[in-house]
Amino acid sequence: MLTMNPSLLGSIDGRIESMAEKMGKYSITMPKDVAEAARQYAGSSGLSAFIASTMEEKIQGLRLDEFLNEYEAEHGEFTDEELAAADREIDQAYEAMLSRRAQRAAEIRGEG
Repeated sequence: MLTMNPSLLGSIDGRIESMAEKMGKYSITMPKDVAEAARQYAGSSGLSAFIASTMEEKIQGLRLDEFLNEYEAEHGEFTDEELAAADREIDQAYEAMLSRRAQRAAEIRGEG
């Protein structure tokens, strides 16, 4: 069974613990159209919070990639059956996430 140390991905609420402990102010450069799209999606939470959240997700993905590469180096490549089982679990988790988002959106609109 494949198990992963949860600290590699951060805390349960999606925050990477080391990043949540301290905040800093940074200047970044990005294409204007990307910044404007990010600002639109950020809404009332603000651009900084949106970018921080997006970067946390990216870092979690990179850490997961590192973990999976190390796991395969130690235990061999995943079998087709293992990959199919993982795909099913990911699909279920994704559907659950979409359901939670839809429910939250309905609550915000006053429908739930």
